[in-house]
Amino acid sequence: MKKYGLIVFNPEAISESIRSLKLDFKLTHCQSFNSLQTHASFHEDNIILIDVMSDVEKQFELLNTIKRDQSGNFDGLSLVLLVENLSLDERLKACEIGADDCVSCRIEHDDLVTRLRKTIYNAIANKQLREQLKAASDVAMAAMNNTSDMGVNIQFLLDSHHCVNLDQLGQLLFKSLNYFGLHCSLQMRGQYQTKNMEANGMERDMESKLLTEMKDAGRFYDFGNRTVINYDTISLLIKNMPVDQPEKYGIIKDNIFALLQGADARLKALDLQETVNRDHQQQKLLIGGLHAGIEKLEAQYVNLTNDVAAVVDQIVDSVEQVMQTLLLTEEQEAVLLNQLKQGRDNVIALFQGYATMDDELKALIDK
Repeated sequence: MKKYGLIVFNPEAISESIRSLKLDFKLTHCQSFNSLQTHASFHEDNIILIDVMSDVEKQFELLNTIKRDQSGNFDGLSLVLLVENLSLDERLKACEIGADDCVSCRIEHDDLVTRLRKTIYNAIANKQLREQLKAASDVAMAAMNNTSDMGVNIQFLLDSHHCVNLDQLGQLLFKSLNYFGLHCSLQMRGQYQTKNMEANGMERDMESKLLTEMKDAGRFYDFGNRTVINYDTISLLIKNMPVDQPEKYGIIKDNIFALLQGADARLKALDLQETVNRDHQQQKLLIGGLHAGIEKLEAQYVNLTNDVAAVVDQIVDSVEQVMQTLLLTEEQEAVLLNQLKQGRDNVIALFQGYATMDDELKALIDK
Protein backbone atom coordinates (compact mmCIF):
# COMPACT_ATOMS: atom_id res chain seq x y z
CA MET A 1 0.00 0.00 0.00
CA LYS A 2 1.25 3.49 -0.88
CA LYS A 3 2.85 5.39 2.00
CA TYR A 4 1.48 8.95 2.06
CA GLY A 5 3.42 11.88 3.49
CA LEU A 6 2.61 13.49 6.86
CA ILE A 7 4.11 16.75 8.12
CA VAL A 8 3.98 16.58 11.91
CA PHE A 9 4.18 19.85 13.84
CA ASN A 10 5.29 19.78 17.46
CA PRO A 11 7.75 22.31 18.99
CA GLU A 12 9.05 19.50 21.17
CA ALA A 13 9.37 15.75 20.70
CA ILE A 14 6.58 14.08 18.79
CA SER A 15 4.06 12.05 20.79
CA GLU A 16 3.96 8.29 21.13
CA SER A 17 0.87 8.13 18.89
CA ILE A 18 2.79 9.83 16.07
CA ARG A 19 5.89 7.66 16.48
CA SER A 20 3.72 4.60 15.94
CA LEU A 21 2.85 5.87 12.44
CA LYS A 22 6.39 5.53 11.04
CA LEU A 23 5.61 2.22 9.35
CA ASP A 24 2.41 3.52 7.77
CA PHE A 25 3.35 7.04 6.57
CA LYS A 26 6.38 9.09 5.56
CA LEU A 27 6.79 11.43 8.53
CA THR A 28 8.43 14.87 8.54
CA HIS A 29 8.81 16.53 11.95
CA CYS A 30 8.70 20.36 12.04
CA GLN A 31 9.34 22.31 15.24
CA SER A 32 8.80 25.84 13.93
CA PHE A 33 6.29 27.58 11.65
CA ASN A 34 9.02 28.58 9.18
CA SER A 35 10.09 24.96 8.86
CA LEU A 36 6.46 23.99 8.39
CA GLN A 37 6.05 26.53 5.57
CA THR A 38 9.19 25.31 3.87
CA HIS A 39 8.22 21.65 3.85
CA ALA A 40 4.63 22.43 2.89
CA SER A 41 5.81 24.45 -0.13
CA PHE A 42 7.27 21.29 -1.70
CA HIS A 43 3.70 19.91 -2.06
CA GLU A 44 4.98 16.37 -1.66
CA ASP A 45 2.89 15.58 1.44
CA ASN A 46 -0.80 15.01 2.02
CA ILE A 47 -1.54 16.02 5.63
CA ILE A 48 -0.31 18.53 8.19
CA LEU A 49 -0.81 16.75 11.50
CA ILE A 50 -0.73 19.12 14.50
CA ASP A 51 0.52 16.88 17.28
CA VAL A 52 -0.95 16.84 20.78
CA MET A 53 0.41 19.62 23.04
CA SER A 54 0.08 20.43 26.71
CA ASP A 55 -1.80 23.62 25.77
CA VAL A 56 -4.54 22.87 23.28
CA GLU A 57 -5.02 26.59 22.55
CA LYS A 58 -1.60 26.63 20.89
CA GLN A 59 -2.87 24.00 18.49
CA PHE A 60 -5.87 26.14 17.57
CA GLU A 61 -3.61 29.22 17.20
CA LEU A 62 -1.40 27.32 14.75
CA LEU A 63 -4.46 26.09 12.88
CA ASN A 64 -5.69 29.69 12.62
CA THR A 65 -2.29 30.85 11.38
CA ILE A 66 -2.19 28.19 8.68
CA LYS A 67 -5.73 28.97 7.49
CA ARG A 68 -4.93 32.71 7.30
CA ASP A 69 -1.67 32.15 5.42
CA GLN A 70 -1.82 33.72 1.94
CA SER A 71 1.40 32.26 0.55
CA GLY A 72 -0.30 29.27 -1.04
CA ASN A 73 2.21 26.90 0.57
CA PHE A 74 -0.55 25.04 2.38
CA ASP A 75 -2.92 24.69 -0.58
CA GLY A 76 -4.05 21.11 -1.12
CA LEU A 77 -2.89 19.92 2.32
CA SER A 78 -5.40 18.52 4.79
CA LEU A 79 -5.22 19.75 8.39
CA VAL A 80 -5.71 17.29 11.26
CA LEU A 81 -5.54 18.00 15.00
CA LEU A 82 -4.47 15.33 17.48
CA VAL A 83 -5.86 16.30 20.89
CA GLU A 84 -5.89 14.84 24.39
CA ASN A 85 -9.58 15.39 25.26
CA LEU A 86 -11.96 15.19 22.32
CA SER A 87 -14.96 17.23 23.53
CA LEU A 88 -17.83 18.58 21.43
CA ASP A 89 -16.65 22.19 21.98
CA GLU A 90 -13.18 21.38 20.65
CA ARG A 91 -14.58 19.59 17.62
CA LEU A 92 -16.91 22.51 16.90
CA LYS A 93 -14.01 24.93 17.21
CA ALA A 94 -11.77 22.80 14.98
CA CYS A 95 -14.55 22.56 12.39
CA GLU A 96 -15.18 26.33 12.59
CA ILE A 97 -11.52 27.17 11.98
CA GLY A 98 -11.34 24.73 9.09
CA ALA A 99 -9.68 21.50 10.26
CA ASP A 100 -10.35 18.46 8.13
CA ASP A 101 -10.45 16.21 11.20
CA CYS A 102 -9.97 16.31 14.96
CA VAL A 103 -8.81 13.01 16.48
CA SER A 104 -8.18 11.82 20.02
CA CYS A 105 -4.66 10.58 20.75
CA ARG A 106 -6.23 7.82 22.83
CA ILE A 107 -7.69 5.87 19.93
CA GLU A 108 -6.11 2.63 18.79
CA HIS A 109 -3.22 2.73 16.31
CA ASP A 110 -5.18 1.02 13.52
CA ASP A 111 -8.12 3.39 14.01
CA LEU A 112 -5.79 6.40 13.78
CA VAL A 113 -4.24 5.08 10.56
CA THR A 114 -7.72 4.51 9.11
CA ARG A 115 -8.88 8.04 10.01
CA LEU A 116 -5.80 9.64 8.44
CA ARG A 117 -6.06 7.59 5.26
CA LYS A 118 -9.76 8.39 4.99
CA THR A 119 -8.91 12.11 5.26
CA ILE A 120 -6.34 11.70 2.47
CA TYR A 121 -8.79 9.81 0.26
CA ASN A 122 -11.41 12.53 0.82
CA ALA A 123 -8.89 15.21 -0.16
CA ILE A 124 -7.96 13.32 -3.34
CA ALA A 125 -11.63 12.79 -4.23
CA ASN A 126 -12.42 16.48 -3.57
CA LYS A 127 -9.52 17.55 -5.76
CA GLN A 128 -10.80 15.41 -8.61
CA LEU A 129 -14.31 16.75 -8.06
CA ARG A 130 -13.07 20.37 -8.15
CA GLU A 131 -11.25 19.71 -11.41
CA GLN A 132 -14.38 18.22 -12.94
CA LEU A 133 -16.53 21.12 -11.72
CA LYS A 134 -14.01 23.65 -13.03
CA ALA A 135 -14.02 22.01 -16.46
CA ALA A 136 -17.82 22.23 -16.61
CA SER A 137 -18.21 25.58 -14.83
CA ASP A 138 -18.46 27.74 -17.97
CA VAL A 139 -21.30 25.71 -19.43
CA ALA A 140 -22.99 25.22 -16.05
CA MET A 141 -22.88 28.90 -15.11
CA ALA A 142 -24.43 29.93 -18.43
CA ALA A 143 -27.36 27.59 -17.75
CA MET A 144 -27.68 28.53 -14.07
CA ASN A 145 -27.83 32.25 -14.81
CA ASN A 146 -31.12 31.60 -16.60
CA THR A 147 -32.55 29.48 -13.80
CA SER A 148 -34.22 31.03 -10.80
CA ASP A 149 -33.81 29.75 -7.23
CA MET A 150 -37.38 28.51 -7.31
CA GLY A 151 -36.67 26.65 -10.52
CA VAL A 152 -33.81 24.79 -8.83
CA ASN A 153 -36.10 23.74 -6.00
CA ILE A 154 -38.88 22.64 -8.33
CA GLN A 155 -36.46 20.65 -10.48
CA PHE A 156 -35.12 18.91 -7.39
CA LEU A 157 -38.64 17.96 -6.28
CA LEU A 158 -39.44 16.58 -9.74
CA ASP A 159 -36.20 14.61 -10.04
CA SER A 160 -36.28 13.30 -6.45
CA HIS A 161 -39.24 11.04 -7.30
CA HIS A 162 -36.91 9.01 -9.51
CA CYS A 163 -34.42 8.35 -6.68
CA VAL A 164 -34.60 4.74 -5.54
CA ASN A 165 -32.05 4.91 -2.69
CA LEU A 166 -30.32 7.37 -0.35
CA ASP A 167 -27.15 7.59 -2.48
CA GLN A 168 -29.11 8.88 -5.47
CA LEU A 169 -31.12 11.27 -3.29
CA GLY A 170 -27.95 12.67 -1.67
CA GLN A 171 -26.17 13.21 -5.00
CA LEU A 172 -29.25 14.95 -6.41
CA LEU A 173 -29.35 17.26 -3.37
CA PHE A 174 -25.63 18.10 -3.75
CA LYS A 175 -26.28 18.86 -7.42
CA SER A 176 -28.86 21.45 -6.35
CA LEU A 177 -26.58 22.85 -3.63
CA ASN A 178 -23.88 23.48 -6.25
CA TYR A 179 -26.16 26.13 -7.74
CA PHE A 180 -25.73 28.20 -4.58
CA GLY A 181 -21.96 27.58 -4.49
CA LEU A 182 -22.12 25.81 -1.12
CA HIS A 183 -19.71 23.22 0.31
CA CYS A 184 -21.69 20.90 2.56
CA SER A 185 -21.83 17.68 4.53
CA LEU A 186 -25.11 15.75 4.58
CA GLN A 187 -26.74 13.28 6.95
CA MET A 188 -29.96 11.40 6.10
CA ARG A 189 -31.52 9.33 8.89
CA GLY A 190 -33.90 6.76 7.43
CA GLN A 191 -35.84 4.08 9.27
CA TYR A 192 -33.52 1.35 8.02
CA GLN A 193 -30.28 3.26 7.25
CA THR A 194 -28.38 6.41 8.23
CA LYS A 195 -26.39 7.86 5.34
CA ASN A 196 -23.54 10.37 5.81
CA MET A 197 -21.92 11.76 2.69
CA GLU A 198 -19.94 14.55 1.07
CA ALA A 199 -20.35 15.82 -2.49
CA ASN A 200 -17.83 13.18 -3.61
CA GLY A 201 -20.03 10.41 -2.22
CA MET A 202 -17.71 9.55 0.69
CA GLU A 203 -18.13 10.13 4.42
CA ARG A 204 -16.07 12.31 6.77
CA ASP A 205 -15.99 11.12 10.38
CA MET A 206 -15.77 14.50 12.10
CA GLU A 207 -18.68 16.03 10.15
CA SER A 208 -20.77 12.87 10.60
CA LYS A 209 -20.36 12.95 14.38
CA LEU A 210 -21.11 16.68 14.50
CA LEU A 211 -24.33 16.26 12.52
CA THR A 212 -25.40 13.36 14.76
CA GLU A 213 -24.88 15.44 17.91
CA MET A 214 -26.39 18.61 16.41
CA LYS A 215 -29.53 17.05 14.88
CA ASP A 216 -31.63 18.29 17.82
CA ALA A 217 -30.03 21.76 18.01
CA GLY A 218 -32.92 23.50 16.22
CA ARG A 219 -33.73 24.40 12.62
CA PHE A 220 -30.63 26.59 12.23
CA TYR A 221 -27.44 26.57 14.28
CA ASP A 222 -24.73 29.06 13.27
CA PHE A 223 -21.11 28.93 14.40
CA GLY A 224 -18.55 31.07 12.59
CA ASN A 225 -19.18 30.91 8.87
CA ARG A 226 -20.77 27.49 9.24
CA THR A 227 -24.44 26.63 9.63
CA VAL A 228 -26.20 23.41 10.57
CA ILE A 229 -29.73 23.12 9.15
CA ASN A 230 -32.03 20.39 10.49
CA TYR A 231 -35.35 19.21 9.10
CA ASP A 232 -36.67 16.04 10.73
CA THR A 233 -34.68 13.21 9.08
CA ILE A 234 -32.22 15.50 7.22
CA SER A 235 -29.27 17.49 8.61
CA LEU A 236 -26.96 19.66 6.51
CA LEU A 237 -23.67 21.33 7.49
CA ILE A 238 -22.87 24.34 5.29
CA LYS A 239 -19.15 25.13 5.54
CA ASN A 240 -19.02 28.43 3.64
CA MET A 241 -22.13 30.35 4.68
CA PRO A 242 -21.87 34.00 3.50
CA VAL A 243 -22.55 35.51 6.92
CA ASP A 244 -21.04 38.82 5.77
CA GLN A 245 -23.74 39.13 3.06
CA PRO A 246 -27.06 39.25 4.95
CA GLU A 247 -29.26 39.29 1.85
CA LYS A 248 -27.58 36.29 0.24
CA TYR A 249 -27.46 34.61 3.64
CA GLY A 250 -31.25 34.87 4.00
CA ILE A 251 -31.93 33.69 0.43
CA ILE A 252 -29.75 30.62 0.93
CA LYS A 253 -31.44 29.73 4.21
CA ASP A 254 -34.92 29.96 2.67
CA ASN A 255 -34.06 27.93 -0.41
CA ILE A 256 -31.96 25.28 1.32
CA PHE A 257 -34.70 24.71 3.88
CA ALA A 258 -37.16 24.08 1.02
CA LEU A 259 -34.73 21.59 -0.52
CA LEU A 260 -34.39 19.74 2.78
CA GLN A 261 -38.18 19.55 3.10
CA GLY A 262 -38.34 17.87 -0.29
CA ALA A 263 -35.48 15.50 0.55
CA ASP A 264 -37.17 14.59 3.83
CA ALA A 265 -40.43 13.78 2.04
CA ARG A 266 -38.65 11.53 -0.47
CA LEU A 267 -36.67 9.78 2.28
CA LYS A 268 -39.89 8.98 4.13
CA ALA A 269 -41.43 7.70 0.90
CA LEU A 270 -38.43 5.38 0.41
CA ASP A 271 -38.82 4.18 4.01
CA LEU A 272 -42.52 3.49 3.41
CA GLN A 273 -41.74 1.59 0.22
CA GLU A 274 -39.16 -0.51 2.04
CA THR A 275 -41.66 -1.21 4.84
CA VAL A 276 -44.26 -2.34 2.29
CA ASN A 277 -41.69 -4.57 0.57
CA ARG A 278 -40.69 -6.16 3.87
CA ASP A 279 -44.33 -6.68 4.87
CA HIS A 280 -44.99 -8.26 1.50
CA GLN A 281 -42.09 -10.67 1.98
CA GLN A 282 -43.40 -11.58 5.43
CA GLN A 283 -46.86 -12.18 3.98
CA LYS A 284 -45.41 -14.44 1.28
CA LEU A 285 -43.58 -16.44 3.95
CA LEU A 286 -46.78 -16.68 6.01
CA ILE A 287 -48.87 -17.85 3.04
CA GLY A 288 -46.17 -20.37 2.12
CA GLY A 289 -46.24 -21.68 5.69
CA LEU A 290 -50.03 -21.99 5.57
CA HIS A 291 -49.87 -23.90 2.29
CA ALA A 292 -47.30 -26.30 3.71
CA GLY A 293 -49.40 -26.74 6.87
CA ILE A 294 -52.54 -27.53 4.89
CA GLU A 295 -50.72 -30.06 2.72
CA LYS A 296 -49.37 -31.72 5.86
CA LEU A 297 -52.84 -31.79 7.46
CA GLU A 298 -54.31 -33.19 4.26
CA ALA A 299 -51.79 -36.03 4.26
CA GLN A 300 -52.48 -36.73 7.94
CA TYR A 301 -56.24 -36.67 7.25
CA VAL A 302 -55.87 -39.24 4.47
CA ASN A 303 -53.79 -41.44 6.75
CA LEU A 304 -56.42 -41.13 9.48
CA THR A 305 -59.20 -42.12 7.06
CA ASN A 306 -57.21 -45.16 5.93
CA ASP A 307 -56.45 -46.12 9.53
CA VAL A 308 -60.14 -45.90 10.55
CA ALA A 309 -61.16 -47.99 7.52
CA ALA A 310 -58.53 -50.57 8.43
CA VAL A 311 -59.83 -50.74 12.01
CA VAL A 312 -63.43 -51.22 10.79
CA ASP A 313 -62.27 -53.93 8.35
CA GLN A 314 -60.49 -55.65 11.20
CA ILE A 315 -63.70 -55.52 13.26
CA VAL A 316 -65.63 -57.09 10.38
CA ASP A 317 -63.06 -59.87 10.03
CA SER A 318 -63.11 -60.52 13.79
CA VAL A 319 -66.92 -60.71 13.84
CA GLU A 320 -66.89 -63.14 10.90
CA GLN A 321 -64.58 -65.44 12.83
CA VAL A 322 -66.65 -65.19 16.02
CA MET A 323 -69.93 -65.82 14.20
CA GLN A 324 -68.78 -69.37 13.41
CA THR A 325 -69.09 -70.17 17.12
CA LEU A 326 -72.39 -68.33 17.68
CA LEU A 327 -74.54 -70.90 15.86
CA LEU A 328 -76.29 -68.19 13.82
CA THR A 329 -78.27 -68.99 10.73
CA GLU A 330 -76.91 -67.90 7.37
CA GLU A 331 -79.55 -65.19 7.13
CA GLN A 332 -78.60 -63.82 10.57
CA GLU A 333 -74.90 -63.84 9.65
CA ALA A 334 -75.66 -62.06 6.39
CA VAL A 335 -77.69 -59.36 8.16
CA LEU A 336 -74.99 -58.82 10.78
CA LEU A 337 -72.18 -58.62 8.23
CA ASN A 338 -74.22 -56.26 6.07
CA GLN A 339 -74.74 -53.94 9.05
CA LEU A 340 -71.02 -53.92 9.81
CA LYS A 341 -70.05 -53.17 6.21
CA GLN A 342 -72.70 -50.46 6.04
CA GLY A 343 -71.22 -48.86 9.19
CA ARG A 344 -67.75 -48.98 7.68
CA ASP A 345 -68.98 -47.30 4.49
CA ASN A 346 -70.78 -44.63 6.54
CA VAL A 347 -67.60 -43.84 8.52
CA ILE A 348 -65.53 -43.50 5.34
CA ALA A 349 -68.20 -41.32 3.72
CA LEU A 350 -68.24 -39.12 6.81
CA PHE A 351 -64.46 -38.56 6.63
CA GLN A 352 -64.62 -37.88 2.92
CA GLY A 353 -67.39 -35.36 3.47
CA TYR A 354 -65.35 -33.39 5.99
CA ALA A 355 -62.31 -33.56 3.70
CA THR A 356 -63.93 -30.88 1.53
CA MET A 357 -63.13 -28.33 4.29
CA ASP A 358 -59.43 -28.60 3.37
CA ASP A 359 -60.22 -27.75 -0.24
CA GLU A 360 -62.30 -24.74 0.83
CA LEU A 361 -59.49 -23.47 3.11
CA LYS A 362 -56.88 -23.86 0.34
CA ALA A 363 -59.12 -21.95 -2.06
CA LEU A 364 -59.52 -19.16 0.49
CA ILE A 365 -55.72 -18.86 0.99
CA ASP A 366 -55.08 -18.89 -2.78
CA LYS A 367 -57.60 -16.08 -3.16
